[in-house]
Amino acid sequence: MSFAFRRVSSMRKVMWASLAINLFLAGALAGNLVSGFSMFHFFMPPPPPPAFENEPPGVRMLKNVRSRLSPEGKVIFDAEFDGVINDIKGRPSPFLLTVELRETLDRPDATEAEIREAYAGLREAIGDDLSAILGHMANAAIKLSPKDRRQMILMGPGELPPPPRRQ
Repeated sequence: MSFAFRRVSSMRKVMWASLAINLFLAGALAGNLVSGFSMFHFFMPPPPPPAFENEPPGVRMLKNVRSRLSPEGKVIFDAEFDGVINDIKGRPSPFLLTVELRETLDRPDATEAEIREAYAGLREAIGDDLSAILGHMANAAIKLSPKDRRQMILMGPGELPPPPRRQ
């Protein structure tokens, strides 16, 4: 009988320890969600932006930059970029050209000329968008206030924006 009693007692200790660990983890998760700082942020991919495939990357970047400007800066930005955004939207999307490139490379009978043409089309689309954006970005930055210029600092690919500051 004493052996059975020890076994039940050991099992109770394991169950209490398991309950304590589960409660600690649930409390940590709840605390992180309430505080706004999520320790699970790096394990979960960010949600895709709306209309990801319908909007060229350059336009998404410009919208991101515009959202950080003051109202006066937005007026200057809009005056400089309205035509550029319409021009970029009228060109073939780099996303569609990437799909076309993949299809070309996947075909076993693709010729050297077709492969070079697919790469050249993607290079031209990206290069045209980038050169147009950067040229107009300089024009807009010259007209903006120093505070708005600081907001125009571009994030590199793969960089996450800083977390919002609590005031």
